[in-house]
Formats: sequence, structure tokens, C-alpha cells
Amino acid sequence: MDIIAVDANNKEEVLNFLKNISLVHDINEEVVMNGEYVLDGEIVGLLSFEEFNHFGLIRYFIFRKEVKEKIIYELFNKIVQKASKKGIKSLLSLVVKKDAVAVFKGLGFYEIDKEDVYIEETVLHQTKFKDAFVLKYDIQK
Repeated sequence: MDIIAVDANNKEEVLNFLKNISLVHDINEEVVMNGEYVLDGEIVGLLSFEEFNHFGLIRYFIFRKEVKEKIIYELFNKIVQKASKKGIKSLLSLVVKKDAVAVFKGLGFYEIDKEDVYIEETVLHQTKFKDAFVLKYDIQK
């Protein structure tokens, strides 16, 4: 398995991967370009983030099949490096499925108070993500 940065040469292949995922409806190409993907003959996973000033919001953390923890850590570390180069100081994730919280905590994320999180000037608990867990990862310099 290889981990590859999304670029202009492979963007269409990554977009097609996302289009074939039933849960993904709106694809943000700018966010896709902040991604890294796992290739095992075909794309099997993608991790990317959206930029908000000095924060990055994990937007696509999608796998078509199970991969080893080592691959997840390597993929995440590449995203952290990419975010750091862009001046991102923290990564945030809104986790809807409680089972996924353990995955993020295993990567070094910790839970933060929802009252401190806004989506387009609306406090999180007044959005469709009101039941989500809000997790943060601080990027070390």
C-alpha cells in the first residue's frame, strides 16, 4: 500500500473514488487537494482537511476497506505535515459515530467543549452536528 498526495495529475481519480461513496454528496475540490490517499491497486482510502485560518477541519476520512493501523498513522502524519506547512495550528474533527472517537483519540485528538465551536457563526449545538463529538489535534512546531 502506498500513500500518495492528491495533485492535479490524480485529482480526477480521487474525485471518482468519492463519487462512488454513497455517503458523499457534495465534493469540495479544494478540500480534496489538501488530501492524501491510500493506493492498493486502486484508491482504498482518503484523508483531507478544509482550511479555516489557522485551523483545519477533517472533511474526508473515508476507507473502502480495512487497512492496518500503521497505514492510518502514516496517512495522518502526512496530513499533519501538509497542514503544518500551510500554517495550520490545529486540526478539528466532528465525529458523529461514537465508535470512531477511539480512532481519533488513538491519533492524538482530544475532546473539546462544543460551546466553543461555530459553523458559519452558528454555535454547533444549533446545527445538524449538535450530537457530534468535537475533537482537536494540536500540531507541534
